[in-house]
Amino acid sequence: MQNGRLIKKDKPFSTSEQGITVNMNPTVIPGGTSIVDVSATNRPKRIYVGVEDVTGYYEVVPEENSGVYSCVLIINQDIDLGDEESFVIWVAVLDNDDEISETWEKEVSVHNVGTGQLQVSLSFNNDKDVDLHLIEPNGEHIYYGNRRSSNGGLLDLDSNPSCSIDGINNENITYDDEAYIEPGTYTVYVDMYSNCDASIATDYVVTVTYGGRLVTTQTGSNPARGTFPVGTESNYADLSNLRPVMTFTINNKGQIKTRSFEPLPLTESAIEKMSMAQ
Repeated sequence: MQNGRLIKKDKPFSTSEQGITVNMNPTVIPGGTSIVDVSATNRPKRIYVGVEDVTGYYEVVPEENSGVYSCVLIINQDIDLGDEESFVIWVAVLDNDDEISETWEKEVSVHNVGTGQLQVSLSFNNDKDVDLHLIEPNGEHIYYGNRRSSNGGLLDLDSNPSCSIDGINNENITYDDEAYIEPGTYTVYVDMYSNCDASIATDYVVTVTYGGRLVTTQTGSNPARGTFPVGTESNYADLSNLRPVMTFTINNKGQIKTRSFEPLPLTESAIEKMSMAQ
């Protein structure tokens, strides 16, 4: 949990009848993130987030944002549910009267993706065609139209293409053990390719992990949060209209480039999106 403090105790008991409303992505990916938005009648001074049947939970001091209080849930790259494909998240708040709200619960599905040496992930909180773009140090561009770079970086999850809604609301780029992690500066963009419902805003969060740890960024934060406000127009992958979400640098550790990766054939959805953008 970003900026969260781990409390090694059982889930706290509710001491009031105050209910809360929570919005979060019903699907998560290993190594990804999810924004947890909480609305409460009384302003919370603490948000508690945990997993059902797991001892311990996170405590977050919320920042006020027009009555909605949010935090970012970071998913372990090595999440292992055994034979299960989902788990239950619970959320409660402690208000200014030191009363604990009723507990909100939601079953969350896990969609498996590659994590690898280097992972760049995107999560967004409603059904839009939001795209993840990564520019490698050599200038090669990984996105829906070039899903695998010659270095081996792979876009292995592209959600809601052309508003064909799958409800996953995550995207992911991974470099497996055979990929070449090129030294230099990488640039990450998030694009509202097609705004399937411009009447609602869309929050997103990007996370970059290298060697199992969050990378230090040159610009932007990690995780990096952003919002496409109400009325945002579809951009159709025109990066000239966008500012980078973050840049980060991988130092030269004597890696040797041993192979070049063939590009993947374009999917039908990618071909459709590229024709729409022209």
